[in-house]
Amino acid sequence: MDLNQIVNNVKLSKTCSISPDKDSNESKSINLEVTFDNVTLADVFTKAMSQTVIAWQNGIGRKKFTDWTDKQSVKVQFKAPASSTIDPEAHVGAKLAAMETEAEVEAYIAKLRKDYASK
Repeated sequence: MDLNQIVNNVKLSKTCSISPDKDSNESKSINLEVTFDNVTLADVFTKAMSQTVIAWQNGIGRKKFTDWTDKQSVKVQFKAPASSTIDPEAHVGAKLAAMETEAEVEAYIAKLRKDYASK
């Protein structure tokens, strides 16, 4: 595969949720369409890889930290969608740990409950 191949006129759509700030309980669903024009396959794969790396670091990597040795190589199978590789418990735990106030924690939990109830 030639990773220097140029990608043109490829459009991918994804619905996402946004809020005015991290403390807000208000959110909107937006249909985002990303167009890939004049980028190399290497650029696309590098970006996709970054999400896989972050998911691994925050999930299995952190959970098994004591099992790893410095400079060890670990093979990971890419899975689509990339979000399926995220450990939900580690993700929520990291998000809660980063919050500075009890009000932030309560607002986030309320949002999770609301999102869960709507599914």
